[in-house]
Amino acid sequence: MTTPAGARSGNGYWSVQIGTTGLFGVVLIAMSAFMLLTNSDEAGGAVLLALGGIMFLTTCAWAVDAVTSSTAAQRARFAWAIAQHEGSGLPSNRLSVAEDAVAMRDAALARDDELGPDRIRALQALRPDNPYPDAMPAEGAPAGRPTKGARGPHRTGTALIALFLALTGLYFSCIPPVFILGWPFQLIASMLAVRAIVAAGRGRRLGVTAVVVSILGTLVTFVVMAWRILAG
Repeated sequence: MTTPAGARSGNGYWSVQIGTTGLFGVVLIAMSAFMLLTNSDEAGGAVLLALGGIMFLTTCAWAVDAVTSSTAAQRARFAWAIAQHEGSGLPSNRLSVAEDAVAMRDAALARDDELGPDRIRALQALRPDNPYPDAMPAEGAPAGRPTKGARGPHRTGTALIALFLALTGLYFSCIPPVFILGWPFQLIASMLAVRAIVAAGRGRRLGVTAVVVSILGTLVTFVVMAWRILAG
Protein backbone atom coordinates (compact mmCIF):
# COMPACT_ATOMS: atom_id res chain seq x y z
CA MET A 1 0.00 0.00 0.00
CA THR A 2 1.34 3.42 -0.91
CA THR A 3 1.30 5.89 1.95
CA PRO A 4 0.43 9.41 0.84
CA ALA A 5 2.89 12.18 1.50
CA GLY A 6 2.24 14.95 3.97
CA ALA A 7 0.59 14.76 7.36
CA ARG A 8 -0.75 11.23 6.95
CA SER A 9 2.68 9.90 5.96
CA GLY A 10 4.17 10.98 9.30
CA ASN A 11 7.08 12.67 7.52
CA GLY A 12 6.45 15.97 9.30
CA TYR A 13 6.45 14.31 12.72
CA TRP A 14 9.75 12.53 12.12
CA SER A 15 11.41 15.57 10.56
CA VAL A 16 10.50 17.68 13.59
CA GLN A 17 11.71 14.98 16.00
CA ILE A 18 15.08 14.58 14.30
CA GLY A 19 15.67 18.27 13.70
CA THR A 20 14.61 19.45 17.16
CA THR A 21 16.43 16.82 19.21
CA GLY A 22 19.58 17.08 17.12
CA LEU A 23 19.64 20.89 17.37
CA PHE A 24 18.97 20.93 21.11
CA GLY A 25 21.66 18.30 21.68
CA VAL A 26 24.34 20.20 19.80
CA VAL A 27 23.42 23.55 21.37
CA LEU A 28 23.46 22.23 24.94
CA ILE A 29 26.81 20.48 24.50
CA ALA A 30 28.27 23.62 22.88
CA MET A 31 27.01 25.68 25.83
CA SER A 32 28.59 23.17 28.21
CA ALA A 33 31.96 23.44 26.45
CA PHE A 34 31.75 27.24 26.52
CA MET A 35 31.07 27.22 30.28
CA LEU A 36 34.02 24.92 30.93
CA LEU A 37 36.35 27.12 28.89
CA THR A 38 35.23 30.44 30.35
CA ASN A 39 34.29 29.62 33.93
CA SER A 40 35.67 26.45 35.49
CA ASP A 41 33.79 27.22 38.72
CA GLU A 42 30.58 26.28 36.91
CA ALA A 43 31.76 22.77 36.03
CA GLY A 44 28.74 21.15 37.66
CA GLY A 45 26.30 23.21 35.63
CA ALA A 46 28.31 22.52 32.49
CA VAL A 47 28.12 18.76 33.07
CA LEU A 48 24.35 18.94 33.62
CA LEU A 49 23.97 20.85 30.35
CA ALA A 50 26.07 18.24 28.58
CA LEU A 51 24.01 15.36 29.98
CA GLY A 52 20.86 17.08 28.74
CA GLY A 53 22.45 17.51 25.33
CA ILE A 54 23.53 13.86 25.27
CA MET A 55 19.97 12.82 26.09
CA PHE A 56 18.69 14.85 23.15
CA LEU A 57 21.33 13.36 20.83
CA THR A 58 20.39 9.86 21.99
CA THR A 59 16.74 10.61 21.20
CA CYS A 60 17.79 11.94 17.81
CA ALA A 61 19.67 8.71 17.10
CA TRP A 62 16.57 6.72 18.05
CA ALA A 63 14.44 8.79 15.67
CA VAL A 64 16.93 8.36 12.81
CA ASP A 65 17.05 4.61 13.42
CA ALA A 66 13.25 4.41 13.57
CA VAL A 67 12.89 6.28 10.27
CA THR A 68 15.55 4.36 8.37
CA SER A 69 14.55 0.91 9.64
CA SER A 70 10.78 1.29 9.12
CA THR A 71 8.64 1.34 6.01
CA ALA A 72 6.64 4.42 5.05
CA ALA A 73 3.46 2.74 6.31
CA GLN A 74 5.07 1.90 9.66
CA ARG A 75 6.27 5.47 10.13
CA ALA A 76 2.83 6.82 9.29
CA ARG A 77 1.05 4.53 11.76
CA PHE A 78 3.50 5.40 14.55
CA ALA A 79 3.11 9.16 13.98
CA TRP A 80 -0.67 8.79 13.73
CA ALA A 81 -0.93 7.09 17.13
CA ILE A 82 1.21 9.79 18.76
CA ALA A 83 -0.89 12.52 17.13
CA GLN A 84 -4.13 10.92 18.39
CA HIS A 85 -2.87 10.92 21.96
CA GLU A 86 -1.66 14.52 21.66
CA GLY A 87 -5.10 15.50 20.42
CA SER A 88 -6.90 13.90 23.35
CA GLY A 89 -7.96 17.32 24.64
CA LEU A 90 -5.96 17.17 27.87
CA PRO A 91 -3.83 20.23 28.60
CA SER A 92 -0.09 19.57 28.34
CA ASN A 93 0.43 19.98 32.09
CA ARG A 94 -1.89 17.02 32.74
CA LEU A 95 -0.08 14.61 30.45
CA SER A 96 1.57 12.29 32.94
CA VAL A 97 4.53 10.01 32.42
CA ALA A 98 2.15 7.04 32.49
CA GLU A 99 0.06 8.56 29.68
CA ASP A 100 3.20 9.20 27.67
CA ALA A 101 4.15 5.54 28.15
CA VAL A 102 0.71 4.44 26.91
CA ALA A 103 1.08 6.70 23.86
CA MET A 104 4.49 5.21 23.01
CA ARG A 105 3.14 1.68 23.50
CA ASP A 106 0.18 2.32 21.20
CA ALA A 107 2.50 3.91 18.64
CA ALA A 108 4.87 0.92 18.70
CA LEU A 109 1.97 -1.53 18.31
CA ALA A 110 0.51 0.54 15.48
CA ARG A 111 3.87 0.67 13.74
CA ASP A 112 4.19 -3.12 13.87
CA ASP A 113 0.55 -3.59 12.78
CA GLU A 114 -0.31 -5.22 16.12
CA LEU A 115 -2.82 -2.62 17.33
CA GLY A 116 -6.28 -4.17 17.66
CA PRO A 117 -9.22 -2.76 15.71
CA ASP A 118 -11.06 -1.68 18.87
CA ARG A 119 -8.03 0.31 20.02
CA ILE A 120 -7.64 1.87 16.57
CA ARG A 121 -11.27 3.06 16.65
CA ALA A 122 -10.83 4.39 20.19
CA LEU A 123 -7.80 6.41 19.11
CA GLN A 124 -9.55 7.56 15.94
CA ALA A 125 -12.38 8.96 18.05
CA LEU A 126 -9.92 11.26 19.82
CA ARG A 127 -9.20 13.09 16.57
CA PRO A 128 -11.68 12.21 13.82
CA ASP A 129 -10.09 14.82 11.55
CA ASN A 130 -6.84 12.81 11.42
CA PRO A 131 -7.73 9.55 9.61
CA TYR A 132 -5.91 6.30 10.21
CA PRO A 133 -3.18 6.09 7.52
CA ASP A 134 -4.01 2.51 6.62
CA ALA A 135 -7.23 0.68 5.80
CA MET A 136 -9.53 0.62 8.83
CA PRO A 137 -9.98 -2.97 10.04
CA ALA A 138 -13.43 -4.51 9.81
CA GLU A 139 -15.59 -5.11 12.89
CA GLY A 140 -14.24 -8.06 14.87
CA ALA A 141 -11.09 -8.31 12.76
CA PRO A 142 -7.98 -9.50 14.64
CA ALA A 143 -4.87 -7.37 14.94
CA GLY A 144 -2.51 -7.52 12.01
CA ARG A 145 0.43 -9.88 11.93
CA PRO A 146 3.74 -8.52 13.25
CA THR A 147 6.03 -7.21 10.54
CA LYS A 148 9.24 -9.07 9.83
CA GLY A 149 11.38 -6.42 11.46
CA ALA A 150 9.30 -6.48 14.60
CA ARG A 151 9.76 -10.18 15.35
CA GLY A 152 12.20 -11.17 18.06
CA PRO A 153 12.96 -9.45 21.35
CA HIS A 154 13.32 -5.70 21.11
CA ARG A 155 16.63 -4.40 22.47
CA THR A 156 16.06 -0.76 21.58
CA GLY A 157 15.96 0.31 25.22
CA THR A 158 19.22 -1.48 25.99
CA ALA A 159 20.85 0.01 22.90
CA LEU A 160 19.71 3.52 23.80
CA ILE A 161 21.13 3.21 27.31
CA ALA A 162 24.39 1.96 25.80
CA LEU A 163 24.51 4.90 23.40
CA PHE A 164 23.79 7.41 26.16
CA LEU A 165 26.57 5.96 28.32
CA ALA A 166 28.98 5.85 25.37
CA LEU A 167 28.33 9.51 24.54
CA THR A 168 28.72 10.42 28.21
CA GLY A 169 32.04 8.57 28.32
CA LEU A 170 33.21 10.37 25.18
CA TYR A 171 32.28 13.71 26.75
CA PHE A 172 34.31 13.04 29.91
CA SER A 173 37.21 11.70 27.85
CA CYS A 174 37.50 15.07 26.15
CA ILE A 175 37.96 16.90 29.50
CA PRO A 176 41.64 16.50 30.56
CA PRO A 177 41.15 16.89 34.34
CA VAL A 178 38.55 14.11 34.49
CA PHE A 179 39.27 12.14 31.31
CA ILE A 180 39.67 8.90 33.26
CA LEU A 181 35.96 9.01 34.14
CA GLY A 182 35.18 8.14 30.54
CA TRP A 183 36.43 4.57 30.86
CA PRO A 184 33.73 3.17 33.18
CA PHE A 185 31.01 4.63 30.95
CA GLN A 186 32.62 3.18 27.84
CA LEU A 187 33.04 -0.25 29.42
CA ILE A 188 29.42 -0.50 30.56
CA ALA A 189 28.21 0.92 27.23
CA SER A 190 30.19 -1.70 25.31
CA MET A 191 28.70 -4.58 27.32
CA LEU A 192 25.15 -3.31 26.87
CA ALA A 193 25.75 -2.64 23.18
CA VAL A 194 26.97 -6.20 22.60
CA ARG A 195 23.80 -7.48 24.28
CA ALA A 196 21.71 -5.34 21.93
CA ILE A 197 23.67 -6.46 18.86
CA VAL A 198 23.54 -10.19 19.60
CA ALA A 199 19.78 -10.33 20.18
CA ALA A 200 17.44 -10.48 17.21
CA GLY A 201 14.93 -7.70 16.61
CA ARG A 202 15.16 -3.95 16.83
CA GLY A 203 18.10 -2.18 18.42
CA ARG A 204 21.04 -3.75 16.61
CA ARG A 205 22.05 -0.67 14.64
CA LEU A 206 21.86 1.54 17.71
CA GLY A 207 24.00 -1.03 19.50
CA VAL A 208 26.60 -0.87 16.73
CA THR A 209 26.56 2.93 16.98
CA ALA A 210 27.15 2.68 20.73
CA VAL A 211 30.12 0.36 20.17
CA VAL A 212 31.64 2.78 17.63
CA VAL A 213 31.21 5.72 20.03
CA SER A 214 32.72 3.66 22.88
CA ILE A 215 35.76 2.82 20.76
CA LEU A 216 36.13 6.46 19.78
CA GLY A 217 35.90 7.48 23.44
CA THR A 218 38.54 4.93 24.40
CA LEU A 219 40.89 6.25 21.72
CA VAL A 220 40.33 9.82 22.92
CA THR A 221 41.09 8.69 26.49
CA PHE A 222 44.41 7.19 25.39
CA VAL A 223 45.30 10.32 23.42
CA VAL A 224 44.55 12.60 26.38
CA MET A 225 46.48 10.30 28.71
CA ALA A 226 49.52 10.32 26.39
CA TRP A 227 49.31 14.09 26.05
CA ARG A 228 49.22 14.59 29.83
CA ILE A 229 52.17 12.23 30.34
CA LEU A 230 54.26 13.97 27.69
CA ALA A 231 53.24 17.42 28.92
CA GLY A 232 53.88 16.65 32.58
